Amino acid sequence: MKNLLENLQKILPLVLQVFQALGVFGKMLPWLILIAAIGGAGYYVVLNYKDPYKCVDNEIYEQLRWDSNVYKFKGGYCV
Repeated sequence: MKNLLENLQKILPLVLQVFQALGVFGKMLPWLILIAAIGGAGYYVVLNYKDPYKCVDNEIYEQLRWDSNVYKFKGGYCV
């Protein structure tokens, strides 16, 4: 038991330093979460981006919304 208490007394300053470092990190945490959310949203958009126009039977169709698979006839000819 005495040996355990001596080891805890040696480790305690290190544990307190870690908690102090986390305190500074805790102040930055909301900003880091915001930056990660913006980056994640941008990554999602880049991965799921589709060309807003399709050529079907040499006619041009336009996508209704960026997150939709529905296209409407735009007119004109494509090659």
